[in-house]
Amino acid sequence: MRRTGREHRYGHPGTVSPPLPMLSGPADSPEIVADFHAMEPLDETAARAFDELREATLAVFAGTALEAGDLIIVDNRAAVHGRTAFRPRYDGQGRWLRRCFAVADLRPSRAIRAAGSQVCAPLGLVSAP
Repeated sequence: MRRTGREHRYGHPGTVSPPLPMLSGPADSPEIVADFHAMEPLDETAARAFDELREATLAVFAGTALEAGDLIIVDNRAAVHGRTAFRPRYDGQGRWLRRCFAVADLRPSRAIRAAGSQVCAPLGLVSAP
């Protein structure tokens, strides 16, 4: 089980997600949730599993270079992805990545959207213990 620290992404100091599994679903079609920089193992067993999954992921790592105008779509339930470090230029010529999320059905997110909006609040945030 993991607890995700999210303050660096969403501006909510001291918030974390509820515990969540990194792997779930059927063995022949598992789903993955892995952020090796923001997730914390909750115990020693989880720490070993976390390290093993990180090592297995690094063993099959493949990179690609995107050019201006390129689009890459990643199913976050089936892939682990990241980006290389960079130094921001602040001159309008630096690296710019835009994140968006797509869902097949907005109805389950009604509780975290303003009426008539399609913009969701960060998911799963609770106060840190």
